[in-house]
Amino acid sequence: MTESSSTTALAAGSDGNPTKIGFIGCGTIAFAIATGIATQSKIKIESIAVSKRSEQKSKLLAETFPDLVTVQEENQKILDENDLIFLCVLPQLTSEILKNLKFDTKRHTLVSLASTTKLDDLVRDSKLDATRVSKMICLPSIARHQGISLHCCPTKNPFLTSLFEATGGVTTLESESGLEAAMMTTCVMGPIYGMMKHGRDWLTQHTNLSAAEASELVVKQYVGAVLEAERDCDQPNRLEDLVAEQTPGGINEQALRNMEQLGGMETQTKVMDAILSRIRGESDGSVVP
Repeated sequence: MTESSSTTALAAGSDGNPTKIGFIGCGTIAFAIATGIATQSKIKIESIAVSKRSEQKSKLLAETFPDLVTVQEENQKILDENDLIFLCVLPQLTSEILKNLKFDTKRHTLVSLASTTKLDDLVRDSKLDATRVSKMICLPSIARHQGISLHCCPTKNPFLTSLFEATGGVTTLESESGLEAAMMTTCVMGPIYGMMKHGRDWLTQHTNLSAAEASELVVKQYVGAVLEAERDCDQPNRLEDLVAEQTPGGINEQALRNMEQLGGMETQTKVMDAILSRIRGESDGSVVP
């Protein structure tokens, strides 16, 4: 699903929807989500409270959105004063943090960004009903309402769906196994950046371009290709059509064929399988050359 103009605006406090939002943990992802929520206009948010840690990011949020964002010293106070709680801490810290907090089982909704923490563990440690607990995965581009969020929510939550649609779009998964597989789409940044850097380095060796000029060229070529792919990307055969559009015998068609013949696609599959294995706790995610 992608952001739609038909998304209904929800007024603060209407239908019991949580409009006071709290963030426990304020790292890169929390900062991005809070920014995306603060800058969208489809869902009216009464307030956003963030943990002081990391102080640089929480301070910047409060300075950027002084009428909306406050910084809190204590996590429990964030719970006491807010309804929708985003848990944005490392997976190994979730259990201890949740066990030291007192949730209101009739008021709070918990959304965890801890990628490998299981829903059952979140329910156990928060003591919330399973219908009030979900998991979310997103990239920092949510701050600009770009990309698409993943939301594992066994029970439908129209408010959260509308909120995530307003920040760029959302794909909802009913099971954790589905979420784990879909998380592979969020693991493309590293490989893509690595390919960009490799292309930049190759260009500086084969042209008189500076590193800055080569970087701009490579990145903007990628952007152009992605923007073209984004058009009609909700159509099931869009990617097949793009591949078929490559001129027969042309350099793009040959580059793709060469990559396939050199095992590039098999390598991609092995990488995805290995990372999924790590996400599911089955291995450390390493591959054997």
